[in-house]
Amino acid sequence: MPKLDRSDFKYNAKVFEKTCLWCGTVYYASRSTAKYCTSTCRGYANQAKNAEEQVPYDETEKMISALLSENAYLKGQLQRYVLENQALKQKLGIESSEGDQ
Repeated sequence: MPKLDRSDFKYNAKVFEKTCLWCGTVYYASRSTAKYCTSTCRGYANQAKNAEEQVPYDETEKMISALLSENAYLKGQLQRYVLENQALKQKLGIESSEGDQ
């Protein structure tokens, strides 16, 4: 994880403000020779250098589909918990208020 805040270091540490050559994130490094904010950016830059590419890989579609899939899963889990909660309330004889859904 890139250190985005100077306070993550000791008060007397020598810290360098850098900009990642791959993603452009401004971060703080403990080494003056640091070029990338994370090993992920370093890996992407190395792959691009090896493949003679200059821009990051376009994985937006994969990320969107993964997030939609996770969102659908979490909605299903939430609905299941709501139904279980209602069933437990009925078993205990507690009437649900209008605010519970």
